[in-house]
Amino acid sequence: MASFKYGIKDLQDLVLCTFNNTTAPDIAQFVLPEYQEKFGGVNGLLDALNVRTEAGVSPSELNDRRQLYGVNKVEPEPQDPLWKLMIEAMKDPTLIFLTVAAFISLFIGIFIEQKPLGWLEGVAILSAVVVVVTVASVNDYQKEKQFRDLNAKKEDVQITVVRSSKTETVSTHDLVVGDVVMLSTGDILPADGVILGRNDLAINEKMLTGETVNKKKSPAYVIAGSKVESSPVLFAGTFVQEGEGRMLVVAVGENTYQGHMEAKMAEVESGRSILQKKLDNMTDLITNVSMYVSIALVLILMARMAYAFYAQKCCNEAWDHKVHWSELLGFLITGITIFVVAVPEGLPLAVTIALAFSVKKMLKDQNLVRHLSACETMGGATTICSDKTGTLTTSRMTVVKAWCGGTSYDSMKVLAAKVPAVKERFSTAGVVNTLFKTILKKNANGLITYCGNDTECALLIMAGELGHEYEKIRKSFPEAQEGRKGFSFSSDRKRMSTIVKIDGEETLFCKGAAEIVSAICTSYYGADGKVVPLDGTMRKQLDQTISDYADEGLRTLCIAERKVPGMADADLVVLESDLTLVGLVGIEDPLRAEVPGAIQDCLAAGICVRMVTGDNIQTARAIAKKCGIITDADGEGAVMDGKTFRERVTDSAGEIKQDEIDKIWPSLRVLARSTPLDKLVLVTGIQNSEIGIKQTVAVTGDGTNDAPALKQADVGFAMGIQGTDVAKNASDVIIMDDNFVSIVAAVKWGRCVYD
Repeated sequence: MASFKYGIKDLQDLVLCTFNNTTAPDIAQFVLPEYQEKFGGVNGLLDALNVRTEAGVSPSELNDRRQLYGVNKVEPEPQDPLWKLMIEAMKDPTLIFLTVAAFISLFIGIFIEQKPLGWLEGVAILSAVVVVVTVASVNDYQKEKQFRDLNAKKEDVQITVVRSSKTETVSTHDLVVGDVVMLSTGDILPADGVILGRNDLAINEKMLTGETVNKKKSPAYVIAGSKVESSPVLFAGTFVQEGEGRMLVVAVGENTYQGHMEAKMAEVESGRSILQKKLDNMTDLITNVSMYVSIALVLILMARMAYAFYAQKCCNEAWDHKVHWSELLGFLITGITIFVVAVPEGLPLAVTIALAFSVKKMLKDQNLVRHLSACETMGGATTICSDKTGTLTTSRMTVVKAWCGGTSYDSMKVLAAKVPAVKERFSTAGVVNTLFKTILKKNANGLITYCGNDTECALLIMAGELGHEYEKIRKSFPEAQEGRKGFSFSSDRKRMSTIVKIDGEETLFCKGAAEIVSAICTSYYGADGKVVPLDGTMRKQLDQTISDYADEGLRTLCIAERKVPGMADADLVVLESDLTLVGLVGIEDPLRAEVPGAIQDCLAAGICVRMVTGDNIQTARAIAKKCGIITDADGEGAVMDGKTFRERVTDSAGEIKQDEIDKIWPSLRVLARSTPLDKLVLVTGIQNSEIGIKQTVAVTGDGTNDAPALKQADVGFAMGIQGTDVAKNASDVIIMDDNFVSIVAAVKWGRCVYD
C-alpha cells in the first residue's frame, strides 16, 4: 500500500481550522501556523500526497487512497422500517397510559364482572391506540420516503480530473484525496481542496457561510490590512460563480466540512415538540387526578362499610368471607372503573387524524412536513426568523429600474414601449460588455438559472425584456469578431469597455459604476434616439437619480458608448472620454411580489417576522422596508448588524447574556451582516426569554451553516430548491418552492390544528 505523510485526521483538522477562522487576525494566529508552517502550503500538500500538478494521481494508487482517506460519498442512514416507527410511536406516554387502561378494563370485564360485553370498552380503547399508532407511523414513513426522494443525489455527476498526465471525466463519487480537479463556471465543488496555481475563480459560499459576496481564491492567503482578499481552501457544496482553475482534493465524503456537519447534526437528539409536551402534561394531569379520585373513592367506601359494621346500622350479620370480600372487591373495581373512564381515548386519535389531514393539505401548499407534530407547533408560532435571499427575494439579480432618454422607469417593458428608438442600443451596449462565459440556463424545473457573474446575467435578462435576446446580439458581435478589443474591469477604473464594429465602424461600449462613468459622459440619447448634450440641468437630474437608486439599495451601473473610428489603438484614457450615455440601470435581488401581503398577514395574526441576512445593513434595511418588516416609525433598535449584536449579547466565552438579549429582541426586526452563530444565538435567546408570553420560534435556512439554528428552532424550515442536504436533514418542514408565502400557508394549517 502507498504511504502518505498525513493521515485523514490531519487533513480534516486543516479543513475545519480554515473554515472556523476567516478573519485576518484569526488567520494569522491559527491558520497560517497550520497551513504554511506545518503543511508547507500547497506545495507541501502536493509533496505529502505524492502528487505532481501536471500528472495528477496514478490509477494504481486509487484503491490505496480510498482505503486510507475514504470514498467521496456520504451514505445516508437506512430508512427506519414501519415496525420500528410503530414501536417508537407506542413510546408516547399518552398511548402507554391508554394501553394499560385498556388491559385493566379487559381483565375486569372478562374475568371479574363476566358480563356478555364486558370486553367491549377495553377493545375500543385498544382499537383507538392501534389507529393512532398506524396513522402516525405510516404518515412518518411516507413523508420520510418523499423527503429521501427529494433529497436524492444524481448518481452520475461527471467532473474533469488529471490522472497520469491526462485529463479524463469521472463520477464525483470516484474522486480520491490527491486528485487534481478542473473547475469552471457552473460547477458545484465535489470535495474540499486547495487551489492550484493562478486562476480567476469566484466562489459562491453562501450555502456554507450565508455570505452573498463571492470569494476569490489563490494558492496562499492574501491579506491587506484587516481584509482577507483571497484564500486557498475550497469547500464541498459551494458553487463556481465564474472563472476557471484547478483544485487539489484534500478531503472527501464524510471527512469534508459538509460531511462533518451532517454527522454532527445526526448526533443531536431532537427534544419533544410543543404538542407532545402538552399531551404529556395532560396525560400526567389526568393520570394523577383520576388516580387520587379513585383511591379516595375506594377509601371512602371502605370507611363507610367499616363505620356501618361498628355502628351496627346495616350489617348485623357476622362477617361473611364470601359476601364481604366480594363487596370490598366491588369497591376496588369501582375505583378502577373511574380511573379507566377518565381516559380520553379519543383525544390522541383526533389529534393524529387532524395532523395527518393538515400534512396532506400542506403538501399542496408546497410544504413537505417531515414530522407530524410540526404542524401544530407552527400554528402556535409567535416569531419567524427568515432568510432574505431566495425566501423573501427571488434569489436572482434583476434590473428593477432604468433611466433612459431622460426618464426613469420601473418596468423594462414600459421602457421598451416609451423609448423604442433607444431600446436596441441599450440592449446591445449591456450585452456586449458581458463575458461570453456568463450565460443563462434552464434547470430541470424549467426555471432560468444564472451561470457566471450575476450582475451580467441581470443585463442579459434585461435585453430579453427589451425585446432583444442576448444570444442574437452575441452572434452579431462574436468573441472572434475582427477588430474586437476588450478592456477588463479593474477596481481602479471601476468600469470595463469593449470595442466592436457596427456597420464597419469601431464603437466602444462602456459599463461601470454609475457615478464614475456618468462623469465622463458629455451627451446622452434622448427618447427619440438623437444625441443631446448633457447640460447642467440634466446632469443634476442624473446625479439625483443615481442617489435615489442607491438609497433604495440598488446596485447602480451606467452604460455608455462612443464611436471611435480608427482609434482602437489609442490610449484607454482617450477612448473612455467624451462618452454618450445610453442609460442607467438599478439592479437588485428583487422582493417576491407576494411577500409584502404575506408579511401583513403574519402581523395581523400576531406573528413577528424578523429578517436575518448576511447582506450589508443598507441593503437589508431597504428590503425590509419594501416588504413591511420595518416602517419609518421603527426606532434605531429595529435594525442591527451582526458584529454589534454579538458584542452585546455574548461574553468572552461565547455564552449568551440573557439579560442583554432581552433588551434587544423585542424591538429587533433586521439582523444584517449576521453569521450562522448570530442566528443560533438569536433563536436560543428568544426561546429562553421570560418576557411576555412564551415564544415559539420558526426559522428558515438553506445552508449547511444554518443547520444548528434549524435544529434549535421549534420548527425549522429548509429550502427545497437551494437548500443543502445538511439543512434539509436538520429541518422539520421542507419548503418545496423556497417561498415565504408557503411558510404563511403552513401557519394557517397549523392554526387549524392548534385551535
